[in-house]
Order: sequence, then structure tokens, then C-alpha cells
Amino acid sequence: MKKLLFSIVLVSLLLVFSIKLYFIHPSFSDENIYYAMGKALSEGQKPYFDFNFVHPPIQLYLLSAIFKTFGPSLIVAKILPLAASSLSVILMFLISKKLFDERSAFVSSFLFFITPAFLAFSDQGYGIWETLLFILLSLYLSLKQKYLASGITFSLAIFIRYLSALFFPLILIILIFNKLRWKKFLFYSVIFSIFFLISFYLIYGFNFIDQTVLFQFFAKSNYTLLPKLPFQYLALGFFSIFLSVVCLVIGLMKKEKLLIVFSLYPLLIDGLIFFGFTTIIYHYFLISLSFLFIGLGKSFTVIKDRIVQIGIVAIVLVSLYHNFPTVDYYQDPSRSQYLFQIADYVSNRTFSGEKIFGESSITTFIMFTKGIPISYNYLDSFLSYLIYRDEKSVIANLEKEQPKVVIDMNSYYENNPTFRSYLSEKYQREKIFPGIPTYIVYTRK
Repeated sequence: MKKLLFSIVLVSLLLVFSIKLYFIHPSFSDENIYYAMGKALSEGQKPYFDFNFVHPPIQLYLLSAIFKTFGPSLIVAKILPLAASSLSVILMFLISKKLFDERSAFVSSFLFFITPAFLAFSDQGYGIWETLLFILLSLYLSLKQKYLASGITFSLAIFIRYLSALFFPLILIILIFNKLRWKKFLFYSVIFSIFFLISFYLIYGFNFIDQTVLFQFFAKSNYTLLPKLPFQYLALGFFSIFLSVVCLVIGLMKKEKLLIVFSLYPLLIDGLIFFGFTTIIYHYFLISLSFLFIGLGKSFTVIKDRIVQIGIVAIVLVSLYHNFPTVDYYQDPSRSQYLFQIADYVSNRTFSGEKIFGESSITTFIMFTKGIPISYNYLDSFLSYLIYRDEKSVIANLEKEQPKVVIDMNSYYENNPTFRSYLSEKYQREKIFPGIPTYIVYTRK
């Protein structure tokens, strides 16, 4: 019975992994930026100098390594998030089994596996799956009392995405509740985090601090910078609030301290991100969702009440039904065809040595697939970063290279007065590619 439960989870993951790998296709996603950057790094360019990168570098190191080994391609790039997300579910099973029991482990990992978050985003290379993998691996190693390895892996998670640091207290709480040597985990995590910080500063200098720390404070705390768009969380994360409440009530009824922690802590982090950040993207919430579901698995098995158990499953299934359009958007290959059409269109209008500029997801996709360089290496051309660098300075840099094509998205740049003036003066609108999102191609006058 015990091997059967783990086998069901494993076979399910392998099935989804294989299907997604077979139907690999690009998406309107930040992953295109990271793949282009990983390729640039594999070709000898230096992050924070040759191109801007607003996160710590370990994700790019991983991408660069697999590109150097297997060659840069979309299918090779997608293997990284697919493997990381699948291994994360396996680690959820192992952690839940260690903290609770085998049945709880099965429920937590399988229910997480069928969430719209996993089904929609498990092949998206945001960097968050690699982050989650190292966080969960760190917790698992701590539970196995391998504190040195645990401290190293948590430090690696931090230097994939700083968001990891928000979950450091949660691991400490879990270790304290299980009467494990939390001070050793604390010591090694702090020591190796300081080591990585100093190392990256010595390699990349102040550019590393400026782009990954100062810019993040600027972007995440500047409420006048860009409009706050909470809709994706309200669609996907809304259901996790109900599951947190269910888990909390069961934890209080059964006097299970860990259930209370697994219900409240993710909700606290979600609230901090939702109300504290100016930019709200759902993959920020995937880490807290995994911990919630570890607690949810134990809630399901400890309550014994069939109605409550059916209710838990029903909430997950209703969430899946409600968010099926999101799953379809990211997983239907036909939705990405116009990305290839745009890439071909731009490729036919540029000659060797000519450059492009525009919305990051499409320009980096074109760079990755067609080899067309981006003007001034603005691989990350989000308005928040361009505003941080000063729009007039950015335009002055662009004019040094005079990109042949500029690609806007849903009037993203046109809504900014400085870039609107630049486009109207130097460029002409040539073609519109309708879709989600709609892209507008401009060519130099």
C-alpha cells in the first residue's frame, strides 16, 4: 500500500512531464527573458554588465550549464522548470511523510499536483520552481539532520530568488516543533548566504547590488510606478484562502500545532506580498501554496469526516474548473503560433547587424530563436526598470544604435509619455498582431 501511493504520484508526474515535453511551445512569459539571458551567459556575456538582470544569478548559471551541455533550444530550456516542479512534488511527499504519515503525504502531493497552479505553470521557467525545489530540499535535509547540506541548499534558494528568505522563519519553526537542532541550520544558512553575497559582489561589483537589491526595493515599493494588477491572484489564490481556513480550523480542533503553522504562515506571506508589493504575479505565491498543501494533506487524513474531506477535494476541483482558461492559455500550443509569426515577420525586416527593441517577452523570444540582437542589450525592458534607469537616458542609449524594429504590447510603451514621444518621432506603426496580448510592430522612419 505504501509503495502504491508513492507510485501513483510518481507515475502521474511522469505522465504530465512527458505530455508537456512532447507539446513544448513558447508562451507569453518572463521565461523567454531568462532563456535569452542563459544563452547569452553560455556565449560568454556577463550578467549585470553586458545585460541587465534583476535577480541573483544562480538560475542563469543553471540555464547556461544545460545550454553548454545540450545546446540552446526551447525544449532544453523547458526541461529545467519541468524537472524542478516535478521534483518539488516528490519532496512534498517525502517531507509530509517525515512530518506526518504516508497517507497525508499522498494527499498533499497529489492535490497539489492537480491544482491549476501546477498544471498551468509547472513548465514555465520563471525561476520559482528551482527556488521551491531548493527550499523543500533544504527542509527535507534538515529533517534528516543534515544541517550543513541544508544550509547550503537554502542559501542557493536565496540566490535564485530573494523571495526564499520569507520562508526561512517557517523552516526554523518546523525544526523547533520537531525538537531538531535549528541553531545549526540557522548558522550554516547565514554563513553560506554571506559567502554567496560576498562572492557575487566580488565578481559583479556594485552592479549586482544595484540591479538585484536597490532596483527591487524601488520596483516593489513604488506604488506610483505602475498600476497594481491583483486579478491573477484573486482568480487562482482566492481558493487557497478557503483551504487555509479549513486547515486552520482542523488544526485548532485536533490541537495540531504544525497544521496551524501550515495554514497561517502561507496566508501571512500571501498577504504580505499581496498588500506589500506593487507588482503581483501569481508565481510569487507558489512557494506558500506548496506548504499549505503539506498541511492540507494532514488535515484531510486527521479529520476522518467524509463531508469535510469531500469539501477539501471539491474546493481544489472547483479552483481547477474556474481557472481552466488559464491552464488552457499556457498549455494550448496553438496560442503561441503568433509568437512564431511575429518572429518571422521581424526577421524578414531586419538585416545582419540591425537590432530590435521592445516588450521583453517577445524581443527575447526573437533573440533566442532568430539570433537578432536587442538594442543596447536591454533584455529586460520592463518599464519599471527603464524608469529606474531614467527613460531619457534609455532613449539616448537606443538612439546610439537606432533599432530597426520596436515592438509594443497593448500600448505598454505608448502609455508612457516619454516613449510615446520617441515612437511618434522616430518610428511608424507597421503591423498589429492581435491576440493575448496584442503586439504592435514599429519600424524606423
